[in-house]
Amino acid sequence: MKRRLLEAAQKGNINELNDLIKSNGLILEEMAIEGAGNIPLHAACVAGHFDFVRELLKLMPRFTEKVNIDGFSPLHIVAARGDVEIVRELLRKRRIPLHYAVVNGELHVMKLLLFASPESVMERTAREETVLHLAVKNNRFDAVVVLVEHLKQNEKEQVINWKDHKGNTVLHLAAAVKNFEVVDFMLKYEAAEVNTSNESGLTPLDLSTLLQRGAGDREITEILARTGATHRKERSNSPTSISFSADDNDIEGANSHQSDGEPVTNAPQSLSRSTWKNLNKEKESLGDMRNALLIVAMLITSATYQSMLQPPRFSSNVDPNSSKGFLVPPTFVSSHAKDVIYTVVMTANTFGLFVSVQMIVCLTRDLPLKLPLRLCLAAMIQTYICFMPFMPFTSMNKELPLTTVLLLSVLPLIISVLVLALSISFLLLLIQKWLARAMDFYLEGLFRQNLTSNMYSLKHATPRR
Repeated sequence: MKRRLLEAAQKGNINELNDLIKSNGLILEEMAIEGAGNIPLHAACVAGHFDFVRELLKLMPRFTEKVNIDGFSPLHIVAARGDVEIVRELLRKRRIPLHYAVVNGELHVMKLLLFASPESVMERTAREETVLHLAVKNNRFDAVVVLVEHLKQNEKEQVINWKDHKGNTVLHLAAAVKNFEVVDFMLKYEAAEVNTSNESGLTPLDLSTLLQRGAGDREITEILARTGATHRKERSNSPTSISFSADDNDIEGANSHQSDGEPVTNAPQSLSRSTWKNLNKEKESLGDMRNALLIVAMLITSATYQSMLQPPRFSSNVDPNSSKGFLVPPTFVSSHAKDVIYTVVMTANTFGLFVSVQMIVCLTRDLPLKLPLRLCLAAMIQTYICFMPFMPFTSMNKELPLTTVLLLSVLPLIISVLVLALSISFLLLLIQKWLARAMDFYLEGLFRQNLTSNMYSLKHATPRR
């Protein structure tokens, strides 16, 4: 099959290429991980098939890094042939070997390249990305540490704050993809500007706040705020469209975080499109789950409130002394049992109402009109509490004992206390988790300060010539 692929490349037959990929979807990947040797891109460059070359680069961009058995890369071949169009296509990303080493996580190769050409760290891609941008987007924290140390040693710290063609610095990207390690390291190194804005007018703190999804995200926002980071001065009322620059092939490996694509409302795309699409689906599913819970809570509230308006009725017009037919079920229930049944039913009904109302309050706490909604819920609960003690007299044709009337009167108060106790216990549990997390953060800070103060001061051994 590989021989057929090489023949297709020599002829420039794109249809044959697509057919072979359908038969074996991993054929290009298998050839890309092989050692030096002829690959379809070499054959297409020799034959000068521009369309075939462009199609191959879309499918497997790493082919540009491969050399044949004679040590020639595709760029060497087309440069010797003088094929300007293919040369332009191969150089479209304007990447150098250092960039590819960082993207692929080849730390040792990256150090050798930096030693051989210290100035290469200042080269940018076609998207104005520095090697630091590529390291952050591909989740290469070790590479970030080495690169920043290299920039410090060579007095080129200004590169840390360079922006890509969308105006995003390295700190913007790290805040957007929630890379706590990079944000923490850059801020401790005091090398990054925390209040610089991208072309959308957003600072790193804005991005961290807009895309906050959990407790870990709040930690990034907190450390940015502690170092003097601020939000942009003006915020528009309309949703902000944020777009990050990358392409699908910038991200290598399963640990990759974000890449760009089309603008997404309130969400930078520094993930690969497929990964960001999955995150969007997850976010949408959480929103759908919240809406479903809200609907269920409203249905429970309506049902329990209606149950209070139409409680179980124990009155009957059937003559118990009649010998015709059968007695209806209520006539089999004693007077005391009726009181117990009514009390149990209304207790469960009231508890369900209060819990469902609490669910509605929790699920709508982020809505802009939450105050009028809470006022309406409070009025409904007040109506329920005031109306409940009088319901037994309409559902039973008899006078109730004083103890039963008192119990039904204070029943809403008792259930309110129970719900409040549950809420307080939940709040105490939450506070305990927060205190534990704060203590862990504090101890980690002490540990780093005392025992690992030189953790980020890497001393690179000079490679032997």
